[in-house]
Amino acid sequence: MEATLIFSQILFNFVVSMAIIVVGALSSLMIYHLVCITKELKVITHNLHNFTDETRENISDIVERLRELPILSFFLKRRRVDVSKVKKGQRKN
Repeated sequence: MEATLIFSQILFNFVVSMAIIVVGALSSLMIYHLVCITKELKVITHNLHNFTDETRENISDIVERLRELPILSFFLKRRRVDVSKVKKGQRKN
């Protein structure tokens, strides 16, 4: 009877130890992949930021070219804004 209890305790301790080792290994693997994903996201956002800057410049270049056309220049005019009046809530038309 005592031998059975001792064997069950040893088996329980062995199974719990193996479970802790497996959970630790899986956790470290998950953390490693999360770090890789965050590094990739950082690269992607940096590339996206550069792409948006280039796109913004291209769009402003297109708008400038469209302003040169006589028909569209009337619609694409920029109104000059007086900074002192904008702060007060008034806008010059």
